[in-house]
Amino acid sequence: MQPLHVSALRLLLAFQFALLCSLAAAQGTGTVVSNPYGSISVTGATLVGNTISNIRPGAIIQLGGVPGTADSYVEIDFQGFNIAAGSTLTIRSGAPGQTVFLWNTDANPTTIDGALRAEGNQGAPPPKLLFANQNGVTISGGGSIFAPNGLILSGLGNSWTLGQPVINQGVVDGGPLLDVEGLSIGGGGHFHGDAIVLSTPTRANNPVYGAHFLANGLQLYPSTGTDVSLTLHAYGTAPQVLNVIIYGNGFVWMPSSWGSATTAPSNNAVIPPGGSAQPGVAEPSYGGGSMIVQAVGSLRVASGPTNDFVFPGAIAFRSAGDLDLNGVVIDQGWTTTGKQFQGLFFESPRIISPAGTIQVLTNNPNWVNFSTLPHQRVRAFSLAPDASGGASYISTDGVSTHLNTYSATIEAAANGQCWICLINSTPVDMR
Repeated sequence: MQPLHVSALRLLLAFQFALLCSLAAAQGTGTVVSNPYGSISVTGATLVGNTISNIRPGAIIQLGGVPGTADSYVEIDFQGFNIAAGSTLTIRSGAPGQTVFLWNTDANPTTIDGALRAEGNQGAPPPKLLFANQNGVTISGGGSIFAPNGLILSGLGNSWTLGQPVINQGVVDGGPLLDVEGLSIGGGGHFHGDAIVLSTPTRANNPVYGAHFLANGLQLYPSTGTDVSLTLHAYGTAPQVLNVIIYGNGFVWMPSSWGSATTAPSNNAVIPPGGSAQPGVAEPSYGGGSMIVQAVGSLRVASGPTNDFVFPGAIAFRSAGDLDLNGVVIDQGWTTTGKQFQGLFFESPRIISPAGTIQVLTNNPNWVNFSTLPHQRVRAFSLAPDASGGASYISTDGVSTHLNTYSATIEAAANGQCWICLINSTPVDMR
C-alpha cells in the first residue's frame, strides 16, 4: 500500500466553505444549493423545490440518475444538523461517481446519536460523502457515520485553524478514505478507513487514562483487509499531541512538504539535514509536542517524495510486528535543550530498514532509543549549539543511540515507580 496524499475532496472543502458560510436556510430544513445529478427525491421527508423539510427517522435522500464527473457534487446546506438516537438519515446514489456535501450552516454544533449513511443503489456505488460543521461534531456512543466510498468529516471553518473539535465515541467508517479535520480530534470510538488522514492544529488523542499514555490513543481500524495507511497533519502554533493505535498493519506518513498540489499548510517545520538554526532567532513556539504511533501488527514509515518524517517533539513508534523505518529520515530537530522523554523511541521485536540506512536527527541532549538492535546500521545526528551562536547538526553515532524500551519506562513513570532505574545509560554504536 502506498502513502496517500491529501485528497482532492479536501481541496473542494477549502474552496467551498467561504461561500457556504454566507448561505442560510430555515431552521430544521436542508437547501439543495447545487445539483448536477438530476432530480432528487425523498422518502420520510418533504421536498418542495430545493427545500427538504420535516425530516423524519429513517429518511432517505435519493440522488438523480446522472453519473458524476471529476469534481462534481451535490451540495445540501442544513440550518441545524443532528440525528437522534434510533434515527437514520440515508443518502442514496442514483448513478456512479457521485459526491455529496452536507453542511451545517447555523451556529450550533452537531450531535449524531443515530446513523448517517451513504448507500449504493441499482448497481451504482455509494456516493462519496463530506460532512462539515465549524461549530463542532460529536458522534455519541450509539452514533455512527457509514460512507463506504469515502468520507471527509470536518469541524473546521473557512480556515485551517478556525473551528471546533471532532469527537467520536461511536463508529465512523470511510471505506477507502477517511479524512478527519478538527480543531482537535478525540474520543474513544472507532475510526475506520483503509487510508486515514488526521488534520489538526492542536491534538489528536483520547486522554482518558492520565499518564498511561499508551492507552490514550485514537482507535484506528482498516475498513477492509488488515492495513491502514495513515497520514498525520499537525500545523498549529503550540506543541501538538498525536496519539494513535492502529488495529492492524500500519503505514504512517508525515512529510516536510505536501508538494504544490494542495493549499493545506505544511506540517510544522524542523531543522532539515544539513540545516541550521540562526543566531538570535527564537525556537519555534510549536516545539516540544508528543507523538505515539502504535500498531498491533507491523508498522512501516512511508517515504513519499520527500523521504522524511518530521515532527518537532517526542516520537515513539511501537509495533507488535516488524517496525520498518524504510530508509526514511526521521527528523525531530528543533531545540538544543531537549527534555526528558522528548527523544526518539523505536520499539518492536524486529526493527528493520531494508530500503537503506536508518537516519535519525534529534536534539541535544536527547537520545535515540531502540528496544532491540536494529537489523540495519544507524546514523545519528544531534542539533547542538555552534560557534555562531546558532545551532547545527553534529554526528552523534555511538553517543546518542541507546537500547531502552519505551513502554517499560513510560508505564513505570505512570505507576509512580523508579523509571530511571530501568534506563540503560550506556550508548551503543549502531553504525
